[in-house]
Amino acid sequence: MRVSSTKLCHCRIIMKRFVILILVFVAIAFADGMQNGTGFFVNSEYIVTAYHVVKTYDNICYYDINNDTCYQAHIVDYDLDRDLALLRLDDEPVEMPMVCRIVHSELPIGEKLTSYGYPEPFIDNNLTIVPLNIRKQYRYDGNYNYYRMSGKIVFGMSGGPNFTRDGRIGGMSKSISLMERNTSNLVKSTEVVWLLRKNGVNEYPNTKNVKKCVISILNSVELFKSAQANWGV
Repeated sequence: MRVSSTKLCHCRIIMKRFVILILVFVAIAFADGMQNGTGFFVNSEYIVTAYHVVKTYDNICYYDINNDTCYQAHIVDYDLDRDLALLRLDDEPVEMPMVCRIVHSELPIGEKLTSYGYPEPFIDNNLTIVPLNIRKQYRYDGNYNYYRMSGKIVFGMSGGPNFTRDGRIGGMSKSISLMERNTSNLVKSTEVVWLLRKNGVNEYPNTKNVKKCVISILNSVELFKSAQANWGV
């Protein structure tokens, strides 16, 4: 039995409308209070992200995209000036977290990094990847804790890792510059190492696959469960 081109066209229109409706539902879930950022594990228990990502969160969770599961975590320590937060898992994840090695020294001007993150984990669970280049060292409050980068990250990538060409974490995404076009700010990896040492946390890298070292951070386990129940996200 042959299907007419008119019917096929009608089916495609219906499918497009259905997809748009799903995206609207997801947008409503976020409008109701769900927020997100990016982060990375330093061992099987501890996560690093940007403090501004989690400072207003009541009930932080690590969103395991592959298993569509949210694991609750809490803030162990943070540094406002460096915009760093150290989280610890409250729940044991289904799969062992993947951990990449961190650079323990400052990187030279001109070094190329690649930024990874999950700007919209429910709408698009593929990693967003942005190439960056260190333009200069940068400071906010007297200390050169940041790199000023050529290249623009995306909202939702804050707290995410930025990898060197040999697969090590050379910095953490902080912000987009409001003063300069096509410019982003990263927290130096040496500042991440400082936070870990301050809290007696050791790194246990177990992979060189950089894509597996990037995770999504949500502001609430309860909002996540509500979104799942109401919209199937």
